Amino acid sequence: MVSRLLLFLFLTSFYSQAQFWTERSSGFPITSTGLSKIHIVDDNVAWATGYDGLNPNNNIQRFSTTSDGGMTWSASTVDIGNSALGISNISGVSATTAYIAVHPRASGQIGGVWQTTDTGATWTRQTGAAFNSTSSFANAVHFFNTTDGVAIGDPAGGYWEIYTTTNGGTSYTRVPSSNIPAPLTNEVGYLAQYTHLGNNIWFTTSAGRVYHSANMGNNWSVFNTPLSDFGGTNLSGDITFSTPPNKGMIQDNSGNLFITQDAGTTWNPVNISGTGFPYGGAIAYIPNSSRVVSTGGDTALAGTAYSTDDGITWTNVSTDQHVDVAFLDEDTGYSGGFSTISTQDGVYVYTDSVLSTYDQLATDGFSIYPNPSSEFINILSTQPIEKVEIYDINSRLLMEYSNISLIDVTDLQSGIYFIKVNANTTSTTQQLIKN
Repeated sequence: MVSRLLLFLFLTSFYSQAQFWTERSSGFPITSTGLSKIHIVDDNVAWATGYDGLNPNNNIQRFSTTSDGGMTWSASTVDIGNSALGISNISGVSATTAYIAVHPRASGQIGGVWQTTDTGATWTRQTGAAFNSTSSFANAVHFFNTTDGVAIGDPAGGYWEIYTTTNGGTSYTRVPSSNIPAPLTNEVGYLAQYTHLGNNIWFTTSAGRVYHSANMGNNWSVFNTPLSDFGGTNLSGDITFSTPPNKGMIQDNSGNLFITQDAGTTWNPVNISGTGFPYGGAIAYIPNSSRVVSTGGDTALAGTAYSTDDGITWTNVSTDQHVDVAFLDEDTGYSGGFSTISTQDGVYVYTDSVLSTYDQLATDGFSIYPNPSSEFINILSTQPIEKVEIYDINSRLLMEYSNISLIDVTDLQSGIYFIKVNANTTSTTQQLIKN
């Protein structure tokens, strides 16, 4: 039930980010409005909320949306009939329809879930997601498609208040306590602190735990993490997943990284090498890949960096404040910034190709896809492939092939491997994640 918003401070970037990000107008008419809690619907449509970047404690009800891949954004206020309520997050399903989770900011207020079907001109409360007890607090709403959604709130009545819908919010059903591991004493969630991939959704808590559902919120499991709190004053973190439900990454507010390959059962520190480094704000995997983007909005650790090897090495591309980051795929991504002049700046649109499979082909001479993989891998090469060797993390040769570009890796155990490709007297090695 805690909000983590970052203060705006004008900084000049010392990195060239002209290729990685292109800054566009977020559409907010007031200077220093931050754009956060980005939800990407498809390669054209995205929604996000706004907040006061000069005084994050000042409650505002604003949103912005794009329907042309981030080229232009249209912003407006959220009229829900009570300007004192807080907007937790926004989740869109089309260019016209979106949902917001709303939380109380004072005793006696009632939050819940509101829907728009006219691009935000009007909003209607969906009464099925009640959130009407004295302890109710809606942290997030997420829709997986036009019909299936989940609303997540703090514990109420002794267990997490979570609702699901299968009809676009016409009706909701509260998930029974038997389907959700019990909360710890005083454990709560955080505003919009969740991630999703396919039918999977995860949310973080004040006890450093992560709840996971693999079936759109109907059943839940929970796992511990190396963090003791995901939104504390001194320690906070963000989480992202690449391959549901196995591979995920946590980034804390100091830029430390932890990775899981077994759906959160174990977490290992990522040993970062090289001169690049991640930031301590938001983090987002490119789905089903080893590529990840890290951003920072804190003035002491502001910027953007990306990794193509699950966080081992990093390339820093910006020192501007980025308060959020989200990627749909290797081509579509956004980051939140601040409007510097009325109706100018405020949102960053990914316009590079460094996160794509084919950019890696141009750089290394070959590329593996899909990566991660559970069955087969394809090898693209700019030269005729002579030999392919697969090594484990202990440098032991496991497989060797000649003149082949499609390899069955079904029999490999889940984990990290290295693919060495020999082509035309040259050899290059890339990492493979086996699910």
